[in-house]
Order: sequence, then structure tokens, then C-alpha cells
Amino acid sequence: MSEQALSLVLALNPELADREAQIHAAVKAAEQQFQPLFYELAWTDDPHMTIVPDSMTIKDIVIEGAKVIVTVDFNWSVFQACLIVENVAQNEAKLQFELVDDSLVMNQAFPPRWRYDN
Repeated sequence: MSEQALSLVLALNPELADREAQIHAAVKAAEQQFQPLFYELAWTDDPHMTIVPDSMTIKDIVIEGAKVIVTVDFNWSVFQACLIVENVAQNEAKLQFELVDDSLVMNQAFPPRWRYDN
């Protein structure tokens, strides 16, 4: 198995008042693009697990020079048909970006899933 990666370039809107507002708007607008990363972070080895659409909330934005860390919460659920129950859990992720001109650049690598029965 090989390492997987998520590479994104998000354009910032210079018409917004401050840099933090620009970052917030760009990250929230790209929520669907983070789904592969969220799925890897919350993976439970259950084929019924899904990331809850539009559940991402931005908790914190830290800007240190060109380095930007955006802390988000997102929800995932597992539907257990035998019990007719849906369990929803919340995860936190720290999204790391580089600030390049008026863009946020993400190159996030994550290891392949490990399973005991491989």
C-alpha cells in the first residue's frame, strides 16, 4: 500500500476585511474537498460509515507567518441496520496550509489504512 495525499489550492477573497475572514470563507467553501481526509481521520473499518455533509465547523485559525493551521470539527455517522440506529460522532482535525500570495496551499499526506487481516 502506498501513502495517500490531499493537495488543494484555495483562492482567498481579497475583498473580505481581514486575512482570517478570507481564510474562514475559503476553507468553508471547500468543505466537500476535505471529505477524503476526513474519511481517513474518522475511518472505523465499517462499510456503513459516512461523513455527514455540511457538518464542518471552523473552531480556530492560527496564522504564523506563511503557516496557517485551521482547526475544524466534522461529524461522521455509522448506520447499524440491524438495530435501526444511526450513531453520530464528532472529530477534530487540524488542517495545515501554506499562505502563498492570495492562496492557501495544502499538501496533506496520510498513511494507508492498516488492517489486521491484510
